[in-house]
Amino acid sequence: MEGVQEFAAWVAKLMEVAVSDCEENYRTSRNNFARSGLGSNASLIVAPLMMDIYFSLADNADEEQLSRGGKQSAQETEPFAVPKDQQKDFNAHFESIKNLTLSEAKKSPKAGRRSALIPAVDAIFEDARKDLLAGPKRVCRGVDPYARIELSPGYRQHMDDLEALAKKYPGQVFPFLAVDPRRTGILELVQLKVKEGRGIFRGVKIYPPLGYLPTHPNLVPVLDYCEKYDIPVTLHCSPGGMNNFRRKNYVSSWLEKSGWKDFQAITGNKSPFYTAPEKWLPVVTRWEKLRINFAHLGGGDQLDEDKKEWMNQIIEIIRTHDNVYTDISYHAREKLPGKILKVINENPCLADRLMFGTDYIMIMMDEKLGGLSGYFNHFSGFPDSLLCDNARRFLKL
Repeated sequence: MEGVQEFAAWVAKLMEVAVSDCEENYRTSRNNFARSGLGSNASLIVAPLMMDIYFSLADNADEEQLSRGGKQSAQETEPFAVPKDQQKDFNAHFESIKNLTLSEAKKSPKAGRRSALIPAVDAIFEDARKDLLAGPKRVCRGVDPYARIELSPGYRQHMDDLEALAKKYPGQVFPFLAVDPRRTGILELVQLKVKEGRGIFRGVKIYPPLGYLPTHPNLVPVLDYCEKYDIPVTLHCSPGGMNNFRRKNYVSSWLEKSGWKDFQAITGNKSPFYTAPEKWLPVVTRWEKLRINFAHLGGGDQLDEDKKEWMNQIIEIIRTHDNVYTDISYHAREKLPGKILKVINENPCLADRLMFGTDYIMIMMDEKLGGLSGYFNHFSGFPDSLLCDNARRFLKL
C-alpha cells in the first residue's frame, strides 16, 4: 500500500521511546521534573494529548462518495475487527508492516544499546493482531454507549489508559481527547468523554496534517459543542510532526470547494496545506468564544530571524482574538528561552496567553537535549505566568 514504508519508519521512530504505558510515561515526567531546577518548589500538572494516527494512510476517497449523494449509515457501528473472510489477506499485510517496522527499528543507533526495543516492537504488533482478529467485544449490558462510534483498538486503548490515569491522579492529569472528523461518531464520543466540560477529558486535540482541513464539515458540530460548553481545543500548528502518508487526498471543506489534492510535489510535509495559521482564521472568526491553543508557536525554528512567518501569524491572531492561546511545546534548542522572552517583550499580548509545554515523546527522542529534565532546566528562569498561570487560565483550573 502507498505510504506504508514511510508509516513503518515513523512507527519505529516513535517506539524507541514510546514502549512504556501511560502511567510509566507520567511517572518519568514527574521524576524528571523533580530532578530539574523547576521541581525544587513546584509540582507537575500535565495535560496529555491523545494522538489518533488511524487515518494517516487514508486518502479520504469515501468522502468523495458521500459528496456525490451517498449517505453515511445511521445504523449501529460494529466494534472494529477484521472480518473472517479477510483475515488471510490481513495477516499477510500486517506481517509486512511489522517486518518493515522492525527493519526500520534495527537501523536506529539505539537498537544495539536497547536490547528490549526489537522484542517490544514484536510484542506490540502481536497484541494489535490479537485485538483485531479477536472479533467484536460487547461487554456492557443494556444500551452500549459506543454502539454508534467507530473505535479502533489502538484508539480505544489509548483513551481508556488516559482515562484511568486521570482517575488515579485527580487534580494532576487533565487529558485531551483526540478528535478526527473522519472517525464515525466522533461528536458522540466527545459528548460521552468531555461531558459538557465535566468529563474526565478536559478538552479536545485536533491534528489536521493527518489528512483533513480545520474547515472539515464534520468538525462543525464538534466546535459548536466546544464553544457552547466552553471546552478548550488544542491544535497542531507547526510545519513539523506527523503527516498523512498518501500522495493524494480528497479534501472536504465547508469554506471552499471540496476535491482531490495532489501532494506529489510536496516531499514529506503536508502541514502548510492542512494546518498553517491562515487555515485557522475562518475557525477563530466563526467561533469567536472558542478557547483555542495553537501548539508549538509555529515550531521551534520559528524564532530564527528568517523563519518567523507562522509565529508572527499566530501572534497576530492572538492580538485580534481574545480566546486564542499558544504554547512552546518542543522548543528544545539551547538558545531559544532567551529568544522567547524577547518575543514576549516585543509582543505584550503573549504575556498572559503563551503557555509552557513539553511534547513529551519528541523531547525524549531528542538525545542532544539530554532528556526531559534538561528540557525543564531550559526554562528554569521563566516567570510563573508562562510556566503555570496562563495554562491554568486556558484549562480553567
